[in-house]
Amino acid sequence: MLAPLEMSVPAADGLILKGTLTYPPGRPGELLPLAVLAHQYPATRDSFAPLVRDLLAAGIATLAFDERGHGASIVGPKGPVVVDAPEGLGLEAFGTSFVASAHRVEFVRIENDVIRVVGWGASQNFIDPERLALVGASVGGPGVLLAAPKLPGLRAVATVGAAGAPAFGSDGPERVRQAVERLECPVWLGSSDGDPFEGGANVTRWSRDLTHVTTRLVPGAGHAMAIYFDIREELVSFLRRALGVA
Repeated sequence: MLAPLEMSVPAADGLILKGTLTYPPGRPGELLPLAVLAHQYPATRDSFAPLVRDLLAAGIATLAFDERGHGASIVGPKGPVVVDAPEGLGLEAFGTSFVASAHRVEFVRIENDVIRVVGWGASQNFIDPERLALVGASVGGPGVLLAAPKLPGLRAVATVGAAGAPAFGSDGPERVRQAVERLECPVWLGSSDGDPFEGGANVTRWSRDLTHVTTRLVPGAGHAMAIYFDIREELVSFLRRALGVA
């Protein structure tokens, strides 16, 4: 098995983005498809561990990265840049810390961060730059959807509980819908129907009347990767088909 590669990529504002590129076992010398994974707030790349395991078993390499202000992606040119954690329990505490973090850490830059991370991953040995997919959870969802039209030849985009689009500007939700409309590759949007951060509503509004978009709403109020084991078979099958993995 090829050893994982540790990524260090400078963002447009000089913050250093960190991530891990992991290869499937037993495939030396073969060009591999790659899924780039953008996580939810306030998690890290490790929150994708179940999906990484399943994609590696399917023969798909993964590049999970810490979004700005999370995990190891906190070193900026003017010092540490770290998201706030909710001060207490409940939606109000979560919302307050998310809004403060989005402004201070500049979540609006996640779109460009994704593009830079994909460029790094596609340039590595053993990666097939013509078989790339993006997966985003929660705020990573709008990030990958906005980045996708700027990555010609992308094979697929998938989101789990995509939310927080206003962090990308007051017109963020509308720009995400427009980005999905422009995409020529297949798109998969999943969420719980009772997602407290409008994940279910986003699935509906961003997919309406678009034949290249597949949707999945599961019962309950789980958010983002909390519903992974409810949608894993469909999500992994979608990525396998789109990336040409038997």
